[in-house]
Amino acid sequence: MKSSRLFMIAIIVLSGVLVSFTNSWSSTFEFHPRFTLGEEYNDNIDLDDKNKKDDWITTVAPGISLTYDARSLDAAIDYSLDFRFYKNHSSNDQDSFKEAQRVNATLSFFPGRPFTLLVTETVSNVAIDERDNNVDYNESENRTTLYETSVSPQYRWQLTPTFSLVYGYDYNREDYVDKRGDDTEEHVGHISLIKQVSSATDIFVRYTYTDHSTDYVSDDGESDYDRQDYTLGINQQVSPRIKVSVEGGYSQINYKSGSDYDNPTGSIDASYRFSAPVTFTLGYSYDYEDTAEDGVTERQDASFGVNYDRESFMASSELFWFESDYVLEDRKDKGYGIRFNLSKPLSRALTANFNTDYEHNKYTDPSEKVDGFGVGGSLNYTYHRFLTSLGYRFRYSNSDIGNDYVNNVVTLTGTVRF
Repeated sequence: MKSSRLFMIAIIVLSGVLVSFTNSWSSTFEFHPRFTLGEEYNDNIDLDDKNKKDDWITTVAPGISLTYDARSLDAAIDYSLDFRFYKNHSSNDQDSFKEAQRVNATLSFFPGRPFTLLVTETVSNVAIDERDNNVDYNESENRTTLYETSVSPQYRWQLTPTFSLVYGYDYNREDYVDKRGDDTEEHVGHISLIKQVSSATDIFVRYTYTDHSTDYVSDDGESDYDRQDYTLGINQQVSPRIKVSVEGGYSQINYKSGSDYDNPTGSIDASYRFSAPVTFTLGYSYDYEDTAEDGVTERQDASFGVNYDRESFMASSELFWFESDYVLEDRKDKGYGIRFNLSKPLSRALTANFNTDYEHNKYTDPSEKVDGFGVGGSLNYTYHRFLTSLGYRFRYSNSDIGNDYVNNVVTLTGTVRF
């Protein structure tokens, strides 16, 4: 399945450009090119405690953003090429087209009508294995470029004023540039019966069938599988300040080689607007999830967050917990931690940002405990079409089997937007 996926990206970008020439009398269209040049000093590019290598890294990133809003199509496309050049370790260069692309594109055809078609394409830099040393600001160490495509036609049949039947099909595909990543392809069919109990309450029942193909093969020869999901859910606007969504059900995975796995699944999402600037959020999910190179996991996630949002000051904090039990591997990961972010405008043109996080993870096969701490900040100055940013990041990781590292990074970037 390995593919640079240039054809799909070209189709998405071309579609967004072409629609700008149709129905112009009833549409809005915006197109903004940009160019970013950055310089970074990294004192530990391999995130290694025993053989630290430092380097200067130059980033060259041209890009565009496009939005289009019309009766038959809503389009939002952000496309850039993120080239990274190392002064002393050129083998780490991110200089090929398929590695450098970054895309976030959404095309929504016939929004608000009974039949809709949603097409999305995302190209991003992701971790290959969350266990191995990696950070999101280092795009080479244990990370790769992931291409994700989704095509989703759907039809809503309004049976009565309060009952509707929704059925559709999803085509999903993932391709990793690094050969360690397991490419996947899915064909998904789903049908939902939805009852609008009131203006504040919806309940639904849903059935989903998935045909999943992957490059992953376990030690026992397990690979492709079929999946069936039975779900019951409710969306409730409890009050003007409280919103709750709850889903519960049962999932079954049948590997085509003969093995079967099943489990209850579900999720809870709740938000409470305590005051104009303060919102509390609570989330929990239990589901099957595919990983980049180790197959399916039974994944649990929980979080509690507090957000403060005013024009003069923004802050957010989140407590989180997770557990992943690998279905076909003798491995279990679990961890917990906290994240905090702050943004403070110092003037009309100057903004200060600060972030910090702590995470404790525990792994098996082999047994390992890891404590990670990070802190960072930036000063961002905007003048007309120009944005300049000076940033610093510090990361410390302490492992009980010796996978420790300390990392300091200083960045200076400039962006011109048109």
